[in-house]
Amino acid sequence: MPSSKSFYDVLGVSKNASDKDIKSAFRKLAQKYHPDRGGDEAKFKEISEAYETLSNPEKRKEYDMMLQFGGIPGQGGYTYSGGAGGPSMADIFGSMFRGEGVSGAYGGDASGFDFGDMFGGGARRARKGSDLKATIDVTFDEALHGARRSVTHRIPSTGESDTIEVTIPAGCYDGMKVRYKNHGEYGMNGGPRGSMLIEFRVAEHPVFKRRGKTADVAVDVPISIFEAALGCTVDIPAPSGKKLRLKVPAGTQTGKSFRFKGMGMPDVKRGGHMGALLATVTVKVPTSLTDQERAALEKLRDADARDYRPKL
Repeated sequence: MPSSKSFYDVLGVSKNASDKDIKSAFRKLAQKYHPDRGGDEAKFKEISEAYETLSNPEKRKEYDMMLQFGGIPGQGGYTYSGGAGGPSMADIFGSMFRGEGVSGAYGGDASGFDFGDMFGGGARRARKGSDLKATIDVTFDEALHGARRSVTHRIPSTGESDTIEVTIPAGCYDGMKVRYKNHGEYGMNGGPRGSMLIEFRVAEHPVFKRRGKTADVAVDVPISIFEAALGCTVDIPAPSGKKLRLKVPAGTQTGKSFRFKGMGMPDVKRGGHMGALLATVTVKVPTSLTDQERAALEKLRDADARDYRPKL
């Protein structure tokens, strides 16, 4: 026998309830009746069906229209009183719920009023829960060596807490995402839970710069104009902490890069592989000179017969 309760009655709210009131009422009832928490599965399906409709502005609008025609939705059926002459309300809406639209009962056209999926099938189909998202901050060292982190989040529908042991893979990059199945929102009508998507936000390092999503790392190596002209040897650090010796040839220009294979970050996409360390030289020009330095440079300049601007 059809129930005489409307979806508003099922959730315990008034017909003028706000979206916030409807959501709050559903969350309280979901906490109490969710099958995974030992609740009544039939009751949970009933409140899920009610929330499925009332939380959707378009569905709620159409549902309220049906109530105005005298329909009282129940669990598994609808009852309506027909007038004298012409089809009864049961005929009209019965046709609509079968997916035929109003024209199925009237013989005319009433596009846009097909409620077959809305109540006759869609509301009772098993639906997977939505995915949830979270972002966690990761230090450069954690991204380099890998780490583990406990992440606790709240399930919106029930308000319960869920904790995930998140593995931060060695070599993870900024914006990288990992998926943990069955830690998202609960499904509807027996559907599976969604996933939790964890995004890593890797902090910048004061010395090393990650080259996008690759395992290569860049480091800036400042040298003086004298070192650039004469050549020099510079000790530079690698992300691992190891010291590397960079030999800068005489005449090196700003922007010249030197590649140290296997001295970057672990390659998260290829286990056991390492990226490269790219050391880029920047020639620094003194911003102030002593009188002695100025005189020496002027002497070198005057003796220099090279043409540095042949194209101009």
